[in-house]
Amino acid sequence: MKLLLLSRFLGAVPGFLSTLKSDSLSDVRIAYINDAAKPLGDAPFVERERLQLQSLGYTLVPLTIGDGTAADFFAALDTVDAVYVAGGMADCLMAVLRSTGADEVLIERVRAGLPYIGASAGAVIMGKSIDTAIALDGHTDGTSLDDLSGLGLVDAVILPHADGQLPPYPPEAIAAVARRLDGMLGLTMLPDDAALLVENRNVRMVASPATA
Repeated sequence: MKLLLLSRFLGAVPGFLSTLKSDSLSDVRIAYINDAAKPLGDAPFVERERLQLQSLGYTLVPLTIGDGTAADFFAALDTVDAVYVAGGMADCLMAVLRSTGADEVLIERVRAGLPYIGASAGAVIMGKSIDTAIALDGHTDGTSLDDLSGLGLVDAVILPHADGQLPPYPPEAIAAVARRLDGMLGLTMLPDDAALLVENRNVRMVASPATA
């Protein structure tokens, strides 16, 4: 099992994917899952995130889980070398995963070795709970999600943007969330220039600076 859980910046991605065998970076196909960003429409950061990943030289395969079934998702993952789950609204993302059955597919394929990259909401869902995302962003309009547990592939509750450098999440907002969740087992503060690297049972924080 190999995961890279980002807060914002993508500097750790090339090293993470460097073990994939290919003649060129463009041969590496990454499923780009955008369901978490759907409620945000044309917010500037949505397209910026995709372009930043694309600028690293990989071939992105756009994939909206909510447009298909679990079987469609399973088949799509057979055509790629890695999966990237973009940021956005974590409750919307979890609702789509559960309602389609794609949650079980994703867990199975990641446990079987498919490299997983998740940014912000895409990182949070791999932990034990998405409480941190709800505390930061609230609930998505029209989304009903009673169970705030994550997929549980990482024994952590991830608080992204923890350095307070991103304008929507200033230091005082991060501090308020940390106080609210104080004592939560596994609470992990993840700054924008870092990532959690998960290799089987080994979890460590690594640098992930901004890319050009």
